[in-house]
Amino acid sequence: MAQPLPINSQGRFTRLRTPWQIQRAVVFALFLREMKTRFGSQRLGYFWAILQPASIILVFWAMFGLSMRGGRVTPGVDVPMFLLTGFLPYGLFSTTVNNSMAAFKANQGLFNYRQVKPLDTLVSRCLVECLVHLVVFVVLVFAGMALGFDAAIHDFLGLSLILLLLVWFSFSVGLVCAVIAAFSETFQKVIGVMMRPLFFTSGLFFSVYVMPVKFQGILLFNPVLNFLELIRVYYFATYQSPDASYFYILCWTLGSCFIGLWLYTLLKNRILMTS
Repeated sequence: MAQPLPINSQGRFTRLRTPWQIQRAVVFALFLREMKTRFGSQRLGYFWAILQPASIILVFWAMFGLSMRGGRVTPGVDVPMFLLTGFLPYGLFSTTVNNSMAAFKANQGLFNYRQVKPLDTLVSRCLVECLVHLVVFVVLVFAGMALGFDAAIHDFLGLSLILLLLVWFSFSVGLVCAVIAAFSETFQKVIGVMMRPLFFTSGLFFSVYVMPVKFQGILLFNPVLNFLELIRVYYFATYQSPDASYFYILCWTLGSCFIGLWLYTLLKNRILMTS
């Protein structure tokens, strides 16, 4: 016998929503909440999201770019565009990981509603970072074009795929860190310390091939550096990085995703209890 449809407060029949529809609605609501929390209380609001990376790029351009003949870090690549394709992808990774570690604690009151899962808070924060960095990227690319720099994308499909893989990798690493940080406040400080050397070794303002050969292999153990090198390969027609490995970053992404989901599944109930 079929179950009767539920009746709402107006006395009308309503359709039961599927689990996917419920989760999508929860993630969208959390997404709007994160956007309002992040930008709604700031006087400059959304403009600050563009101003901050733009100012950092200008500072490093003044430090490294203006001292280079012709304003190019490598043939066919303008320094501001080189810095843009380093700082924004790295910023997406670092902010996703850092914000993920605080997601459970910041939303712990919402876990009293059974529709809201801890994983939903990570998904919503990752989506916020993707949207913010995408808008900033588009704005700064058009700004680069207006200033006369060569900002044309060489391989749009390849660039889109590597950026999607970077988002997946960032979310996976963030998931691993979030689960561990839920049980250890010290771990979040350790990650903060690790991010500092990662900033200087991920190729934000240098290419691997300009480094001494004996250091190139060591630097390329860093998956973030591989991501940035491949992003520039797809963005610039003249940029080459034969040692950067697509297979290597794919292994890192799949491995991080597996470990993150395994830890989350194993410790989900304890995360809810600690919240």
